[in-house]
Amino acid sequence: MRSFYRLSVRMQLMLLLVAVLLPVLGVLLYHLENGRQAARHFAAERVRIMAHATASSLGNLLRDHAAVLGRIAQRPMVMALDAQSCDPIIGEFVKLYPEFTNLVVQDLAGDNDCSFLDKKITREQLRAIPGFHEAVGSHGMTVGDGTLGPLSGRWISVLFHPVKDAGGRATGLISLPMDLVQLGERLLGGLPQGALVVVYDRSGRILLRSRDSQDWIGRPVPAEWFPLASARSVEGAVATSADGVQRLFAFAPVEQAGWTVVAGVPTADVFADANAAFTAGSLLALLILALALALALRIGRGIVRPIEALSRAAADVAAGQTATRVQMASGPRELWAVAQQFNGMLDARDRAQAGLRESEARFRTLADLSSDWYWEQDADYRFVRFDGRVLDGTGIPGEDYVGKTRWELPALNLTPADWDRHRAILEARQPFRDFEILRLGPDGKERWGAVSGTPILDVQGRFCGYRGVGTDITERKRLEQERLRLSLHIEELSRRMVQSQEEIRRRFSRELHDRTSPNLAALRINLDIITKATPAERSTAEFAGRVEDTQALIEDTTISVREICAELHPPAIDCGGLLGVVQSYAQQFARRTGLQVNVECPHGEVRLAHDLELALFRIVQEALTNSAKHAQARTVTVLLQFDASPLLVIVSDDGVGFDVEQAMKSRHTAGLGLINMRETAEFAGGRFTLQSVPGHGTRICVEI
Repeated sequence: MRSFYRLSVRMQLMLLLVAVLLPVLGVLLYHLENGRQAARHFAAERVRIMAHATASSLGNLLRDHAAVLGRIAQRPMVMALDAQSCDPIIGEFVKLYPEFTNLVVQDLAGDNDCSFLDKKITREQLRAIPGFHEAVGSHGMTVGDGTLGPLSGRWISVLFHPVKDAGGRATGLISLPMDLVQLGERLLGGLPQGALVVVYDRSGRILLRSRDSQDWIGRPVPAEWFPLASARSVEGAVATSADGVQRLFAFAPVEQAGWTVVAGVPTADVFADANAAFTAGSLLALLILALALALALRIGRGIVRPIEALSRAAADVAAGQTATRVQMASGPRELWAVAQQFNGMLDARDRAQAGLRESEARFRTLADLSSDWYWEQDADYRFVRFDGRVLDGTGIPGEDYVGKTRWELPALNLTPADWDRHRAILEARQPFRDFEILRLGPDGKERWGAVSGTPILDVQGRFCGYRGVGTDITERKRLEQERLRLSLHIEELSRRMVQSQEEIRRRFSRELHDRTSPNLAALRINLDIITKATPAERSTAEFAGRVEDTQALIEDTTISVREICAELHPPAIDCGGLLGVVQSYAQQFARRTGLQVNVECPHGEVRLAHDLELALFRIVQEALTNSAKHAQARTVTVLLQFDASPLLVIVSDDGVGFDVEQAMKSRHTAGLGLINMRETAEFAGGRFTLQSVPGHGTRICVEI
């Protein structure tokens, strides 16, 4: 009942009218429906009588033919079954009854054929006629199903009757084909207009039809007729006939033949009058209902129009149209008073809103001029407001924050540790300053923010939410991280430079020791012997050889020192070119180490920048040194390609190879040499690649 009073006045009036009119309309429709049912009962009785009358007529006709065939079968000339002496009644009978196409008398073997037609039916044709095999063992007349006559070519149903001798034994058979078209015209010609009578045999084939029989005889009846015929409904059955028309049918059997008679009338004709009455009554009921509803609407409109004006004004104000006022042309006095009070309330609200907008404009101007953003949360930590440069600082528009908590914003992409720290600070409900948060924005960029906030309390001291500001500190953090990375990089470069210098010192020390110390020791021995020699000993050939050996040792030491200096800085590179320096160094290196060094260059000398030539020479020098020390190679090939882009320097050997990853991780000399080569190539603006597999040599490539 409470729900009813919550409905509008107009709806309540309509429901009241419907509650009054529906019983009246229900009684009217009930009587109209009873009329429809009475019409159906009458039509069903009519088609039932029609079906049974047709079945009775067929039964009487078949009984008459059975009596006639019985008398024919007892005639002596028929019982003789002599084809040379046929009974004249055969021809006279067919002439007397034109609905029969032939009359055939045969013995059981199919011989001694006496028939009306000159052309005789064969034994095979007769045996193929439906009902023949049942008739052979029958004691009386049997009726076959419909078939095309083998001689006449017309649809027939054959009546069979046995011919018996004096002892009562069946010796022959009389076959009487009935022309179904003529039989139908005779029996079904006087039906009422619109009625349809169909007779079908046991196989479901149409034998007789009151309309267009020649077009329908022999066709199967609809499958749905068989269960309807078995049901024997007294009320009749509604079904669709073979011509697609829906009819009310009744079924009656023809017991002697096993046929079924179907009588039907179109349902449109059966219910025509009742439907017309039902339609007229329904329209009248709808008209009454429509008039009543129109009256209710008119009454309700006069009541609810002022209320609707007030409701529209309230909706407009709620939608932001604060200039709307209630306009009433008519209505009760009480509603006029409500409208005046409502308009006065809107005027007061407009004045308050104007002051609020001025304050809001001042605040937004301040927020827009600031590089920070302002935010507010309610007691559930849900954002209710964002102002300022929130998009620039966080990568997310302010409207995407509103209505959500921080932990409902997957776009913030905070780490679990940051979430836990930030949530703990908020739930503590204490002021906080410069809380730093790192996250990934929707654009994939890292953003750092420093957030400060303070809790909001009402006059009773209850927590109402948070308000605070945020600052984008991404650039500051980026500079800090850049300074840290640069410091680490400088530290690493310094460490590697010290290692490289130390390696150069060790290598220079080894070269001096290995290549000059033996000569100097030999020189010392020779000089000791020369200084201690007597005048007589100085004139000997041995003393002369000792002097020559000393001179050779001095020359060899000079050459070794020159080569070592050339390795430290080849002087030819300042006045010549990289190709000549590499070729010269390769010859010295091959002579000193015993390796076969091949220098390949498809072009002549091409000068490069001095620093670049020196860097590439150091890479070749380091690569040859590694091949001699670690590769156990027999041949080293140096390929120089300076007339194309990129410039190529490739050093490959046929040595034992090594595991590249392990070598680059190692801190021994070979690993440091590889690192030096890589860094030298990268400092020169190139790319260094190293390929090696244990047992398959090493290939170093520098592209610039």
